[in-house]
Amino acid sequence: MTQLMPAPLHRTIIVVDVAGFTSPGRNAVDRLAVRQGLYEVLSAAFNACDIDFSSCVREDRGDGALILLPPGVAKTVVAERLPDRIVVALRRYNSTRIPQAQFKLRVSMNSGDVLYDGNGWVGTAVDDAFRILEAPAAKTTLDRSDRMVAFISSQQFFAEVIERDPGLVPESYQQIDVSVKQFSGTAYLRMLGGDMTFAPPAAAAPAPAPPEPADAHGVLLDVLPSADLAGLRSRLSRVQVPRLSVLISRALGQGVPLPPLDNVDDAWSAFVLLTDFNAGSDGVPPAITFLRMLAEELGGDIGPAITTWLGDHTRRLRLGPALERQRLAHVPIPDRPHLYLTIMLDPDPIDPGRCTLASWRQDDPSVWPPTLGGVREVAFDELEYRVDDVILEAESMWSGQSIAAAVEFLLPRTLLSLPVQRWAKEHESGQPQPLRYDYRLSVRSLERMKAGHWHRAWNLKFDSMLHNPSADRLHYSGSEELPINAVLSDDRWVGLVMTGPPPPEPRNVPDELTAALRSGLPVIFFHPHAGPDDLRELIDWMLDGDNGFNDLLARRKSANSPTALPFNDSLVHDLVVMWDDPKRTIVLDQPLTPS
Repeated sequence: MTQLMPAPLHRTIIVVDVAGFTSPGRNAVDRLAVRQGLYEVLSAAFNACDIDFSSCVREDRGDGALILLPPGVAKTVVAERLPDRIVVALRRYNSTRIPQAQFKLRVSMNSGDVLYDGNGWVGTAVDDAFRILEAPAAKTTLDRSDRMVAFISSQQFFAEVIERDPGLVPESYQQIDVSVKQFSGTAYLRMLGGDMTFAPPAAAAPAPAPPEPADAHGVLLDVLPSADLAGLRSRLSRVQVPRLSVLISRALGQGVPLPPLDNVDDAWSAFVLLTDFNAGSDGVPPAITFLRMLAEELGGDIGPAITTWLGDHTRRLRLGPALERQRLAHVPIPDRPHLYLTIMLDPDPIDPGRCTLASWRQDDPSVWPPTLGGVREVAFDELEYRVDDVILEAESMWSGQSIAAAVEFLLPRTLLSLPVQRWAKEHESGQPQPLRYDYRLSVRSLERMKAGHWHRAWNLKFDSMLHNPSADRLHYSGSEELPINAVLSDDRWVGLVMTGPPPPEPRNVPDELTAALRSGLPVIFFHPHAGPDDLRELIDWMLDGDNGFNDLLARRKSANSPTALPFNDSLVHDLVVMWDDPKRTIVLDQPLTPS
């Protein structure tokens, strides 16, 4: 019997490949994490383009994937929105992962007829998409650059879609020759995702970088008329902007580390800096987002002038609707904003004299989670000094902000005895300043951060505390007849005063600290040597007032003033306050490896 040939289907074809997937710097667990991350990134990017990723035909290729888009998706949508969305999703992923789990991508775009033979999708268009993905010029450029993603368009896709539309910035693509297996032809390469903190897993030193691609210094500056840019420059030069670093951070978007701002001293230099960054998930370039926020921030004569300039050019760039959606979704800075520096300390499992130090610095009080700032291995005898380095580095990035800051230590049980309340900064000055004078200090539980099965109870108790922050909801341990875990399961309790510092390992069953963490209590107190009466007096003072727990950290900081309160230094300074906010969790799905 004659077998009928299946009818060909015309599809837009995307092929992705993880660069260096089998690098010797990655083990099997790392490769599994990368594969999972690849699909997280693709799903987020496609969905941000209003393309349902689950409706796409997909074939897994181990270190990549073949993706066929639904027939109703316009090719211009793919060329215009998908590159930026992939960059944003990948940057967010990489910023919270260890180097071995970070990755770069090559992405090819093509379109044409495809056939399904019962085992997979075939066709010349599919073959060509895989061939141009393997172009040596694309591989070499990506390997040698600090860019995250190499986009390779087939000659046909470029001619039919990209080249015909100035809004797709065809000049940002560079022509490359492709000779792979039986394929010989031309493709078009665009590199995106600059200023990344990607650390390649291989031990070899990176090769010298090749000449930067056409978009390296900002496509936006190339597509805007020079006369209009000159007019904008005359308005923005020497304009001082309050909270400039916050505006830059917000313009870049969540997951993008704040770049060095050493040479950014006015609105124009900030605008130029942001033209080097690609559009976020909303499709608006950060430089345009910055101008929108700047107009709202400045007001006066300059604000309306910037708004008028934006109106003229966003229509030309087809960004008007996206910019309006962005404006409507704008989140104002809180009335009492705080920046947070979270410092994690974790003992080395092999060398008891060393530990891992990692940090996350928040640059915008309305954005969480922050990106991983760095991981290093330090000796315990120099720990306070290395923490000093991290804090001073954060302060250099916060220098343009008039916002209060908090430092929180994310500690495992074995390190809760560290006297972080007595640590200082600026040791090299010869006159170190106690941290407790400048920051709201608190401790967080590393075990709870990692234990997702404890988080539901944690969220419940924290939300309950915000709704009713009464000091009556604090339980003093030591007098109960029932087991402590039974007592703390009562919805009334949101805080616990322990009878003393927790031992490095649980000694009793049930254990005070473990019971408090499992029950979701967000606030835990203990003191290394204070008597119960003195401790109760101090804590009662801290929780006094209508706001109770909500004012705890501010009152804790004010208690450090030796002239304001009748408490001795030792009682105040050695009190450990574990304040754990479940709304500000850190991604800890893999061990953090010092880089």
